[in-house]
Amino acid sequence: MYFCFREHVSWQNAIHKMLKSRWLSQKIQAPIHPNTTDLREADRYVTLELMKTRLLLTSVLILLFSCSETPTEPDDTSPYPDPGDVPPGERLGVVWEELPGNPRIDQPDCPAWYCLGQTDPWVAKGPDGALVAWFSTGGGLGGPVVGRALFDQDLNVTIAPAERPVLELKDDVWNKHRETVSARWNPDDENWTMWYLGYETSFFEDPGFGQMRSLDSDGVEWERSTTPIYTPDPDGWDFAFITGPVFVETPEGQWRLYYAGAGTTVGIGVLVSDDKGESWQPHPSNPVFERDLDSWDQGMLAASVLLVDGKYMMWYSGYEEPLDLDETPIYVGLALSGDGIQWERSEYNPVLGPGETGSWNDLRVVSPHVIHGDDGMLYLFGHGQSRENVGRFLGEIGVWRSRP
Repeated sequence: MYFCFREHVSWQNAIHKMLKSRWLSQKIQAPIHPNTTDLREADRYVTLELMKTRLLLTSVLILLFSCSETPTEPDDTSPYPDPGDVPPGERLGVVWEELPGNPRIDQPDCPAWYCLGQTDPWVAKGPDGALVAWFSTGGGLGGPVVGRALFDQDLNVTIAPAERPVLELKDDVWNKHRETVSARWNPDDENWTMWYLGYETSFFEDPGFGQMRSLDSDGVEWERSTTPIYTPDPDGWDFAFITGPVFVETPEGQWRLYYAGAGTTVGIGVLVSDDKGESWQPHPSNPVFERDLDSWDQGMLAASVLLVDGKYMMWYSGYEEPLDLDETPIYVGLALSGDGIQWERSEYNPVLGPGETGSWNDLRVVSPHVIHGDDGMLYLFGHGQSRENVGRFLGEIGVWRSRP
């Protein structure tokens, strides 16, 4: 039954009970699936349950502050726009076609360090023009951790380095866990700057956004940042939850980090820097984009922002409440803006979502990241999840293309 936590229970107590019983079990003794006797499968189960709890707490936090008076049932049959629905001049970024070869990464057996699936991909051109990606994952080394991959011209993927993640766990620091990253190539210094969600205890108790530079041109070795560049204000709109910092540089040279947040509302906020990342400030209009309790995007998650033909386009994950990790479809919507601050939803929403029944992503498509292709098209990298693999993989990475 749907209910609003803020009206029926103490959400702080509810969350702390969940943490004590499940998330913090990694510090005590995590539960083993009663039907599991294989130790590798037991390891998979324990780590997956811990990472699923993170997602569960995310859904609880969003529900706390976005309760709808008359919630509607999720509709997993929502049509997506095809070329016949959209005028030729408006198709770019609206009409998407899935490319052959999804999902891109073969899932290894546990206890491999990325055996629980791959989520939240960030893709960029490296100094040699090839596409490099970073993604969140988990497995035998715990999680979340961040891996790195390379795409060839046919968008086939090679995990590099294959033997380990590039961002690992470390105890007794504020950013023991790092995930949901974005990055910028620095041509003058021949290295990368990366932004990420970091926390020591849990993503809702002590979250912050970190910024760091790579020690090499490949984005494999990183210097761990000692302090966060942003933590939510206890009285702010995003005090309960932040995730997914997305880097954008405006034509005027301003640096921005778009991110999803929840607290007094649910939406997308922006941090701005006018000194190339030396300092960051929340934009005074935050949140610059909010959920719609009367539509399909009552809940909102990670977003991707890109300047296309002089206008800002934002693709974001959305769903109808309540969020059930085993059942709720998640879609991708589009919003448009002239300045990247004031946004309007596309009339064609949602523009992408779950595939046909039985497909690798027949439950959801999440965490879109969109880039310009050399061929004038847009390419969307995201992670999908199938109903069949719920409880086994957190997600698998796929690629879609949009033509002008």
